[in-house]
Amino acid sequence: MLGPIFNALISGGVLVVDELGSSMHPLLTKAIVSLFNSEEHNPNNAQLIFATHDTNLLSYGNFRRDQIYFIEKDYYGASSLYSLVEYKEEGGKTIRKDRSFEKDYIHGNYGGIPYIGGFSK
Repeated sequence: MLGPIFNALISGGVLVVDELGSSMHPLLTKAIVSLFNSEEHNPNNAQLIFATHDTNLLSYGNFRRDQIYFIEKDYYGASSLYSLVEYKEEGGKTIRKDRSFEKDYIHGNYGGIPYIGGFSK
């Protein structure tokens, strides 16, 4: 995976990855993301677009709110894509940038939570 990563960083290209981090340690995934968010290591403004289930990446300081998107499937299997910027806190205020996005996501505040159903049935 290093070849496409460095190629994008050197050329200023776009790298699209499905399930980034699925076979990596979470710290390695975070390091890869940090390369793309670094002015020093990404002087050509390469973009990394990825899907992941690694909620550790939602920790404070890794992303701006406009960099985080969620996908949620409805009852019929249709998917909806929406940005964290679209969410409002109580009272209609924008989600604070110092919120724990990971904790809020796991608690279902932003949707994107799978329907597990009843295993007892």
